[in-house]
Amino acid sequence: MSWICICLAGLAALSLYLASPHQTLWRAAPARAGLLRWLTPPLLAGAVASAAQAYGAWCGVCIALSGFMLLLVALPYLDAAWRGRRPPKKGARHVG
Repeated sequence: MSWICICLAGLAALSLYLASPHQTLWRAAPARAGLLRWLTPPLLAGAVASAAQAYGAWCGVCIALSGFMLLLVALPYLDAAWRGRRPPKKGARHVG
């Protein structure tokens, strides 16, 4: 049950991150930002409910928030690592 909770919390974090205008993981996501933001609370509530059923209310909240926060921290780093592997666009200037 805890893996289901962590996966749902991870999906909630991913949908929230993809709705951000600064992400580059999925280029078409800003067009669907409203849907992705709307999808985050039900996914997070499902994560809390699935963990609360097995472990209790407060423990379920802590497990769900741990998975959610872990991915919210990790996704920008994964995005930067993925962006670093792609070849730069032709004509793009390096500003660093």
